[in-house]
Amino acid sequence: GDTISDRIIRLGRVDTAYIGTYYVNYSVRDAFGFTGEKTRVVRVRKTSLPTIEPLSGAGKIVKHQVNTPYTLGLGLKPQDLYFSIDQLTVTQTGAPNVAVPGSYFIQVTICDPLGNCSAPTQIQIDVQDTIAPVLGLKGANPLIVDVYNSNYEDPGVTATDNYNSENSLIRIVQSTVNVNKLGTYSIKYTVRDGSGNSTEITREVKVVDRIAPVIEILGSNPIDMPRFKDYVEPGFRIIDNYDSDDDLRSNVVINSDLGNRNDTLWAELSGWKYIRYSVTDMSGNKSETVERSIRIVVTSLDEITSNNGLSIYPNPSNGNFTINTKETLAGKTEVVLYNILGAKVYNQTLTINGNTANVDIKGLTPGVYMLQLTNNAKQYTQRVTIK
Repeated sequence: GDTISDRIIRLGRVDTAYIGTYYVNYSVRDAFGFTGEKTRVVRVRKTSLPTIEPLSGAGKIVKHQVNTPYTLGLGLKPQDLYFSIDQLTVTQTGAPNVAVPGSYFIQVTICDPLGNCSAPTQIQIDVQDTIAPVLGLKGANPLIVDVYNSNYEDPGVTATDNYNSENSLIRIVQSTVNVNKLGTYSIKYTVRDGSGNSTEITREVKVVDRIAPVIEILGSNPIDMPRFKDYVEPGFRIIDNYDSDDDLRSNVVINSDLGNRNDTLWAELSGWKYIRYSVTDMSGNKSETVERSIRIVVTSLDEITSNNGLSIYPNPSNGNFTINTKETLAGKTEVVLYNILGAKVYNQTLTINGNTANVDIKGLTPGVYMLQLTNNAKQYTQRVTIK
């Protein structure tokens, strides 16, 4: 007869992704209107078994922290090709002693909701200390240490551990500190417990110079210095705990009330003068200021030269003479006479407003003298002969 397979109509479908019973209906009608039907029953079943493995560790070993509770399935990863993890059931035979480090063995079985169960799997649970010690720095950080202080004390660290006693912890200290050289260094502390867990912490150490240098004046102090001469430095020494004299000499600051001529100190005015010295070392420590006293003296009348600003008449005189200046003077004026040996023999303060003043000196031994007139920080000199 004729084939009518192409007239078959199928009703129903099978979803192999989901477990269940499915019905597929087949029907066909021939040319005379007769109908034939058949139904197929399809059962989608799960035949694979769930599995379980440790989350970490080699083989079937679970590492567990000592003194913490062990709950069913802790550290294990259930898996199934069809059901989610929360639909699986885990059963366990045996339990570890979490208070005592060591290796313990348990048997674990996992089942799906359909009753498909894995074979009992032996799991090794290693109860051990897996937590590192906790460290804290004692004392300052950074720690300031004076240079050359080899007796400085390292404050150390505090160390606690969840399982081991403090006294049983292993401490290792590594230091790069060189107290003989300025700089920033470190001290690294490593603390290890009995299970090999270790923690590191580092302290910064600054080796510093906090001591100021000292200037030592060489030669006499005070010293005598001829007028109208350049100042000659007798010398000074710089003493410092770290920097050398050569390193610091260029840092010396010199102040003086001597005159300055061509960048050279010189004795322009007579009387007492000073030179003051101070220095700052490479670390910023400033010394105390030290002072050298200088007495400007007239050693002979040959050193006296007229500055053409002062004239005396009559000269020679009997001690009664008139002073005349080219510049107009105002206010108090000091008149001083020195003998040929440089000793002061006469001193008088006059009030001059103008260019002339009269001086009457009684009782001077006849001879040659030097007259010094000072007005408003200006000095004038001239030889005077008394007959």
